[in-house]
Amino acid sequence: MNGFGTRTAALFATIVLGLFLAAGCGEDGVVNPTAPQDPQHIAVRSVLVGFNGSVPGVIIARSKAAAEALALDIYAQARNGADFGVLIETYSDTPSRDTVHAANYGVMLEAGEYQRNTLPQGFGDVAFALVPDSIGLANYDSTANPYGWYVISRIE
Repeated sequence: MNGFGTRTAALFATIVLGLFLAAGCGEDGVVNPTAPQDPQHIAVRSVLVGFNGSVPGVIIARSKAAAEALALDIYAQARNGADFGVLIETYSDTPSRDTVHAANYGVMLEAGEYQRNTLPQGFGDVAFALVPDSIGLANYDSTANPYGWYVISRIE
């Protein structure tokens, strides 16, 4: 390749790289390696089904096996149209019964929102994968979802 061809190839590579990087840039032109995923903002309600020792500060008498069985039952009830508010009031082991508003990775928080990385990973993975007006189940995992099973209803 002559000097002109080498410079043209280098220029072309620079333009392609610039276009590729621009796809991950915000309005300020800064490359964001963890570009936001869809959806950017969600609102969910959940039923936490814990077991003995899984939820700090909450006394729960059920075993891990009993918690799993109960979570699967609640999940089935929710998918079959049971009133989710009643399921929360009847079964949830979380002290908060509020709707959770969250922003996805790399998305600016709005008032009253949690950043996704502050939620248990298993909860966030399921919550952000749901479409509005659907129900999901985040299974217990000692590291990704250490508090128990979450039955999650995505509102928006």
